[in-house]
Amino acid sequence: MDGNSPPPSARGTPARRGRPPKNANRTPVRNPDPATPVTSPTDQDTSVVLSSMDIRVAGTTPIVSADGSNQNTSGATNSSSVASAPNSRRGSRKAKTDAIAAMQASSTGDESDDPQLMGALRNSMPIEVAPVLNLASVKTISPRELPPRSTPRPFGLEDCPAFYPTPEEFKDPMAYIRKISDKATEYGICKVVPPVGWKMPFVTDTESFRFKTRLQRLNSIEASSRAKVNFLEQLYRFHKQQGNPRVSVPTINHRPLDLWLLRKEVHKLGGYEAVTKMKKWSDLGALLGYRGIPGLSTQIRNSYTRVILPYEHYCERVRNSTTLSPSVQRDPSRAPGDLWLADFGKIGKSTSSPPSSPLTASSSSPLSEPPEDGRRGRRSARMSTDRMTTPVRQLSEGGTTLPSPAFPSPSFREAKREPPKDKQEQSCEICQKKNRGEEMLLCDGCDCGFHMFCLDPPLSSIPKGQWFCHTCLLETGGDFGFDEGEEHSLSTLQVRDAEFRRMWWSKHAPNASVKMDYEPNDPTVTRVGDTAVSEEEVEQEFWRLVQSPDETVEVEYGADVHSTTHGSAMPTMETHPLDPMAKDPWNLNNMPIVSDSLLRYIKSDISGMTVPWTYVGMVFSTFCWHNEDHYTYSINFMHWGETKTWYGIPGDDAEKFEAAIKSEAPDLFEAQPDLLFQLVTLMNPARLTEAGVRVYACNQRAGEFVITFPKAYHAGFNHGFNFNEAVNFALPDWLRLGRDCVERYREHRKLPVFSHDELLITITQQSQSIKTAIWLADSLREMVVRELGERARVRKLGMKEVLEEADKPEDQYQCAICKMFCYLSQVTCQCKKEVVCADHVDLLCEHNMSQLTLRLRFSDGELQDTLSKVVERSEVPGAWKKKLQKVLEESALPPLRSLRALLAEGERINYPLPELPTLRKCVQRANEWVDSANGFIIRKQSRKRSRKRGRPSHADIAANAAAAAAAAQDERDPGDRPDRTLSDLYALLREAENLGFDAPELGVLEALARQAEDISANAQVLCRQWQMHMTSGERDALIKDSERLLLDASSLNVYLDPVLEIEKVVSRERLLDELGKSDDDSKDLDEVRRLLTRARACDLAPDNKYVQRLEARHRAGADWEERARMMLEQPGKTIEELQELLGMTESVPTDPTIHDRLKSALAKAMDFDKQAKGWATADGMVSKPTPSQLSGFIARCEKDFHIPSVKNLSHIAQYGREVEDKCDAVLRNRYPHTEKDVFKEIEEWGRYARQHLSMLSLPFFQQLDKQLNLHYRWLEDLPWYCKDHPSGHGSEILDDVIEATRPEDDLPPTDEYFTCICQDPVRPPPPGGQSDAVQCDHCFARFHGKCAANGGSCPFCDHNHWNGKIHKERNWHFCFLPLILTRAPDLTHNYSDTWKQLEIIVHRVDRLSSVIGHFLTFASQAGNQKTSLLPQVRHYMRKLYKIQFAVSPSREISFGLDLAGLHRILAGLPTEKPHKKRRKPKLVFGPDADEDWYDGTRCVCRRNADPKFLYTKMDCDHCKRRYHAPCVRVTSTPLPDKWTCPLCCVRKNKSYPFAEVRVKRADDDRLTEMWVNMPKTYEMHGQELIVERMPLPRPDAIVLDLVSFTPWSPSDSRDRDRTSTTNGTFATHGFPTPVPTHSPPNQRPSSSHSHHQPPSPAPTPPRYWNGYLPNRVGPNPYQAMSSVPPPPPWNSSWHNLMATTGARPSGVPPEVSAPSMSATTSSSSYAGKKRKFIDEPGPERPESSGSTNGTAANNGREPSPKQQRRSVPHTPVPPPATVPNKVQTLSPSLAMIVSPVDTEPSPRPAPVPRPSSPPPPANTSYNPKYYRETSLRG
Repeated sequence: MDGNSPPPSARGTPARRGRPPKNANRTPVRNPDPATPVTSPTDQDTSVVLSSMDIRVAGTTPIVSADGSNQNTSGATNSSSVASAPNSRRGSRKAKTDAIAAMQASSTGDESDDPQLMGALRNSMPIEVAPVLNLASVKTISPRELPPRSTPRPFGLEDCPAFYPTPEEFKDPMAYIRKISDKATEYGICKVVPPVGWKMPFVTDTESFRFKTRLQRLNSIEASSRAKVNFLEQLYRFHKQQGNPRVSVPTINHRPLDLWLLRKEVHKLGGYEAVTKMKKWSDLGALLGYRGIPGLSTQIRNSYTRVILPYEHYCERVRNSTTLSPSVQRDPSRAPGDLWLADFGKIGKSTSSPPSSPLTASSSSPLSEPPEDGRRGRRSARMSTDRMTTPVRQLSEGGTTLPSPAFPSPSFREAKREPPKDKQEQSCEICQKKNRGEEMLLCDGCDCGFHMFCLDPPLSSIPKGQWFCHTCLLETGGDFGFDEGEEHSLSTLQVRDAEFRRMWWSKHAPNASVKMDYEPNDPTVTRVGDTAVSEEEVEQEFWRLVQSPDETVEVEYGADVHSTTHGSAMPTMETHPLDPMAKDPWNLNNMPIVSDSLLRYIKSDISGMTVPWTYVGMVFSTFCWHNEDHYTYSINFMHWGETKTWYGIPGDDAEKFEAAIKSEAPDLFEAQPDLLFQLVTLMNPARLTEAGVRVYACNQRAGEFVITFPKAYHAGFNHGFNFNEAVNFALPDWLRLGRDCVERYREHRKLPVFSHDELLITITQQSQSIKTAIWLADSLREMVVRELGERARVRKLGMKEVLEEADKPEDQYQCAICKMFCYLSQVTCQCKKEVVCADHVDLLCEHNMSQLTLRLRFSDGELQDTLSKVVERSEVPGAWKKKLQKVLEESALPPLRSLRALLAEGERINYPLPELPTLRKCVQRANEWVDSANGFIIRKQSRKRSRKRGRPSHADIAANAAAAAAAAQDERDPGDRPDRTLSDLYALLREAENLGFDAPELGVLEALARQAEDISANAQVLCRQWQMHMTSGERDALIKDSERLLLDASSLNVYLDPVLEIEKVVSRERLLDELGKSDDDSKDLDEVRRLLTRARACDLAPDNKYVQRLEARHRAGADWEERARMMLEQPGKTIEELQELLGMTESVPTDPTIHDRLKSALAKAMDFDKQAKGWATADGMVSKPTPSQLSGFIARCEKDFHIPSVKNLSHIAQYGREVEDKCDAVLRNRYPHTEKDVFKEIEEWGRYARQHLSMLSLPFFQQLDKQLNLHYRWLEDLPWYCKDHPSGHGSEILDDVIEATRPEDDLPPTDEYFTCICQDPVRPPPPGGQSDAVQCDHCFARFHGKCAANGGSCPFCDHNHWNGKIHKERNWHFCFLPLILTRAPDLTHNYSDTWKQLEIIVHRVDRLSSVIGHFLTFASQAGNQKTSLLPQVRHYMRKLYKIQFAVSPSREISFGLDLAGLHRILAGLPTEKPHKKRRKPKLVFGPDADEDWYDGTRCVCRRNADPKFLYTKMDCDHCKRRYHAPCVRVTSTPLPDKWTCPLCCVRKNKSYPFAEVRVKRADDDRLTEMWVNMPKTYEMHGQELIVERMPLPRPDAIVLDLVSFTPWSPSDSRDRDRTSTTNGTFATHGFPTPVPTHSPPNQRPSSSHSHHQPPSPAPTPPRYWNGYLPNRVGPNPYQAMSSVPPPPPWNSSWHNLMATTGARPSGVPPEVSAPSMSATTSSSSYAGKKRKFIDEPGPERPESSGSTNGTAANNGREPSPKQQRRSVPHTPVPPPATVPNKVQTLSPSLAMIVSPVDTEPSPRPAPVPRPSSPPPPANTSYNPKYYRETSLRG
């Protein structure tokens, strides 16, 4: 897997892979201002050529450390070399480059390259990128077949194998990997190309996916290059510290001497003394590349003596010094892994890592670490629990490594030096004393103190400049790592990679002559701009840059991106459950947990190992040499992008590789023995092959897998922008190598990723198969033996033991010394939380061993039991093989029984046994032989069955004849005869000899063969005797001998021809005797056939008389049987045909079964005929069928029979069904209405049914007939019922009611001439004409002459018109009509036009009754009786006069009589003075102030419309003003008949239905902020203009400019005192605005029948019906505006409705009635307010006013009627066409009328009984007698 290297780490501590060390203060940051000059000549790295981070890309984010400093560094932009943090204990990393630069400059004087390119990049504008990656711009597929390679790979490497699995092989990844592992393991890596058609989707969200990169400096990665840099830095520091002001590199022949190579070669030759003694200095010149230079050996030796040798002497002195040596004398007998233990000491003294290097900061910015949300992998968790610096595990392409506490170099094996807290506490690191502080030197690298006299050699004075201690001076270079890059998206890194490649290849283009040879579609060639670059050229350029000391290139690599944080690029069941690829076994999310992977037994997810990591690369980005964590397998998949080159080394050559790279740079490994764990080191493959290491390579392209095998080292680099994903897995063959890796980790003190022992235990717990036990047994045995040995060693120390059976967190069983997981046992102490393993007991603490505790996870017995069970399971296949071998060796003919037992045992073993298929085949063949042998040995049971009744088929007859011809006819069934001969028996015996087994059936078969031979010989003798002439006695004796022979032969299961001949003879003799004694006429057809079969079987001659007689009877019976079968199969059988066939059975042999079927069919047909005739005669004893029952009866009969009596019933059934269907449709209200009367149709159906369908039971018709009778009885209850015409005559009544009850006509006309009782005005006659009008002397009302001739006096004043004394045609009372309406049956309700007329009459008259009741309630108060009410009274009386019948809620009340009394009272009052009308606020809008336009409009557009267009015009029904239809947002076609303009809607406080209307003040400049809130203005009674901030209006809203606002003026002084508004101004803001009031010039005259404004206030609810006020939803009845009547408010559930709506029963006082009563009472106190329009809500009631019963206006009860009126729309919504079947709210009048307690007797007999008691008198404030008595007094 693709891996990246860690950043520089602290001295002696493991580095984080690819991350800076912790607590680093990265002062080298990019210069934010490119124009700022660099202050120091060494601030720029002279070797840097190009850094990818110099390419500015929009969308990248610098990586900020925990302290807020920028972590982005580049060699091209390093700043100061001094750390800025005052408490930093480490020197700047730039010291290396400073040292090298100083030495190079002083020796050669060369200047650095011209940095114009980098400066131009830093000064350029950032490149803009798209937020989403375009996958079409990257390579997502690769060709399966590549052209053959024409040239060898660089370095002459061989390609690793590439495998192309078939779709069938590709189904199981683990099985396929095992299949190819034998070959691929020899290469270390291999490539797998999926089959055609397999494609893994890329599901990453490229817009939100962001990741961090690491900056890689290529020429610092190579081992020898970095070793050289470290050596030169140490050398430079040493000489600077020795007082040499200028340290320069010697030059020979004007070329700098390579000091590092010189020292390396000298050491190879044995050192300085050996080279001098052997005079090898001249040879060194040749090795260094110098030729023909005089005095070369002297120059080289002098340079070595002057520059290198003093440093070597210093190092030797430090090593040999007892005070300065950082490590103790090593014991040669001690193991390499224990070298560091000598100076580790006790944990209590020092448990931390060695001190940090002074050269590098120690901060770290973890790259792409998973969030702290509980989903962290186990590796991340170990970071937090380990006290050492434990970097997160690095998953790489092809490898995994978890940088952990590395094995420190010998110089780091001392306790960590803590920096001094202050100067007073500073102590000498050598003598550990704090005295003589004036002679204390502080190291500039680690800030540790040293007495000058304690040093070796001691110093006499303080050195000038920087001074470094021996540790910091000698151990430079152990801090190498990769710096942080930037945070990228996929798009930004793609752009940076493309720009980097374009710039690089434009200046470093390959050879032009070679470039022209590329094929246009060559997949190995990539075009970068105008340059074609092949994969080999990229590979060569990469290794050139890695090894170049002068060219430094920095690239970025997005490695180790956690999929737990950023999500896997492959679909998973959590993110894409419906994607089939989420379950694919090659999905890397599934690979670690498939059935054969051992990592599935790890109890938690490990990020990067069991959970994939992703990698985003750019050109030249690399992953260094490494192998995987725990030596596991890894698999890497490239989703898309450019090629990735891999290098692999087989696991067998891992030790050779390690030796080769250590010999290449021994100084690096001396400083960092765990360097290979850090993934920061490359080595040229050519140098490795020279060292004998096998190195192979491959190029991975999009859609391909690369698999690395256990322990295989691998490395590689990217050719460009690509995206990979990788994960680990393990197969059983890995266990041994995994244990070796754990031991290696222990030697280097590296933290493992998981516990190997815990994994083995988990496998034993979760898998008990034999297959698992076989490969687990050896590893488990090693673990148990090792663990028991360690326990025995610890127990000798005398410590106590404790067994803890629960698993603990990993940090509680991790050895604090070697960092290994001690899962099975740990040593603990009460004084510490740390634990140690058995090898480091003495390093835990200072306590005695008896005070320590050995903590066990499993007891010794449990471990041994587990091992024994696993070993026992693993030995099962071997034990079985031993048993098989023993059976085969004991006898040449093994017993079949033993072989069967072994086979059964092997089948139970759940493990593939190689010998089992062969054994199974042998036993199966032997079993087949035994079955054949048992066919001879075991006599089969007789197969005789009961005789089958019925005619056998032709095939059965032929089979029986064939069997009879081969066997004699006797009592034995021919089917029981043996079918194998004696030769078959001998063949079976010979076959047993060839199979080679022993069985008891062999002896039985041999005895059977001998017995069969004897019987065959005796049968041949008898056959010869039958051929001789004999007497009757001899014949009988011969028959007996033959029967004895047949009895003996019956015990044999062998077919013998002589025995068959004997059977035929005996059967023939017996048959002749039987035929001679029997009667043929008594035999049925089956017996005749059986006798014929026996005759043919025994070869009886056809001309035999018995045979001829049987043949004749058989032919007659067969003919009858054929006719009977055909009759039974045909559907239309008649009774006569059945009787005819049954009459033939006396003379013909028949089949009993068919005969019984014919008799049953005849009986069934007779039953059908009897039933049909019974129904047809209409016998009273027979129940009548329904049409459906009759149809089913006919269908069952006609299925089998043809009976005339049943056929005649089919038409009756059809007609009956039709009548029932019609009746059912009518009852369900589904019958379609036609022009024909439904009731007439029903009568016709009834007449037809009674006349023609009397035999049927018609339940639906009977129900409908009852409904019809109820309907006619209901019609008789109607008051206008006509006996001469049995129907209602309600059309004229309906017309009068509709005319008199129009809701819009509730107000009286304003024309003063409307004084007559009719609906026409009494106008003066024209000039010169005469009038027949008459005038009342009391009320002065004028009447038409014809209207006055009504039999009485003034209809308004004369109560005789209303008390019934004057006869009228309609002399009934309205209160009976609701009762008649509710008693209507369903048929009437659904289909009767009369009922619908009555419904409309009741509804409309009820509404009028409610309105008049409200009016009378109001007028009953003395203070409200004014002469201004006379027009309203007369208007109501005209309506009642038009209707004629009495209208009131009950018979005791007559609204007409009460209105007449009120009229007389009002007419007698003096005329009152007209009061000044109360005014609403006056609103003047912009169109009001405008003049008419040229087209006669005064529109809301205010002349802003385009005059070129011809707009459709509309007239308002109220103001008669004309508008443009588009301007007022009316776009429907045709235009509405009635329309109110937006201005009138605002004035009426109504909503405009066609668009939103906004009002703004004309002088307000805040166009879109402040608006006039008209609803709130009206709620304030128009006293103040409310301006508020509102949301923006809709685009199609209509905006009206308010030019002037005049508040309303009160009508009396009290109101004037409470009103403080100024007429003609905006009262809200006080801005005086003139109001130009003038009427529009085009104002049209109003209609002559305009309504007069009544002086009455908002009417109070009626109280003369026991105080009941309904809970209405919608407009009140006296406020209704709609002409469409609502659905009928009554139905059969009105009793429940009264209880639901809160109707108060009679006798209950109003104070305890429903909540609506409080609203009723409170409304009366507000009677002084009036409204200008009847459909407008009245002024809002003040909150302070209370109701008469003490209830507030809104205290949680129901709203008052006034509040209800304000909450409902002014225009009622028409009811739906179909009335739903639900409870409706009754009006007050109807509620009392239909109430049982108020029911009055009908003028006609009613179908329901009268109530038992009359209702109690109403306790109301309205008294109808008041008007009558007052009128009499008047």
